[in-house]
Amino acid sequence: MSPDKTDEPPSEQPELEAVFLYAGILDAYEAVGIELIGPKVLDEHVMPRMVYYVREFLPEIFSANSGSDKLVSDLRVFLEDFREKVERARQTGSAQDLSIEEIWKLRAAIFGFESVFINILGEAAIKDYLFTRIADILSAYLPESLLDSKVPLRDKLEAYAKYIKDRRFVGYARVSLDKSGITVATNNCAFAKIHDSDAYKNLNVRFCPWGMIASAIVAGHEGKETVLKSSTFTTRGSISRIRLN
Repeated sequence: MSPDKTDEPPSEQPELEAVFLYAGILDAYEAVGIELIGPKVLDEHVMPRMVYYVREFLPEIFSANSGSDKLVSDLRVFLEDFREKVERARQTGSAQDLSIEEIWKLRAAIFGFESVFINILGEAAIKDYLFTRIADILSAYLPESLLDSKVPLRDKLEAYAKYIKDRRFVGYARVSLDKSGITVATNNCAFAKIHDSDAYKNLNVRFCPWGMIASAIVAGHEGKETVLKSSTFTTRGSISRIRLN
């Protein structure tokens, strides 16, 4: 994704930009896992524990396979294939091999990682460390205007809300700032159909990616950690609350 200004017309390939942002979150989860748990974190910890979540989030892919070993194997292939597609998209600047449906699956995988990491590391590790890593990784994918240190934070967050709306990732986005912190509200999200899953209803998912990215923008602007306190999910969107330290 090129670092275009956020007030330029939406790309004709919005799915390409969405997959870069989501892939950045996925990369951050993997980086944190390797740093805090070890180099074999995916095979020994994440993949086996993700079986429940991918069975719930991605039934069209995995429902026919009843054995956990088969599910783990298929999940590994799914993620490896998707990473290759993302890399080709980055190199060619073309979304020909990608689709919105596949990005929805990637979002499901992100929530699977999140739930697994909460089980292994605890929620505090995600809040206290992961969002800083996301800020580092996403800096390669976000428009320059969202990273410019001379732009006020409020302007950055308002531009971010406009950015995800203009790219049709969401139908509505609003950011508010006050003394208590920052609130990011989205609705009519293009990837919200998993909000009706049992994993959501059982509260095994904590953070919305749009709130995570906003938190990363805040962390990059402030030069210090921020805390994404919570995300409240609706059937078509979310409300995320960010606390400034």
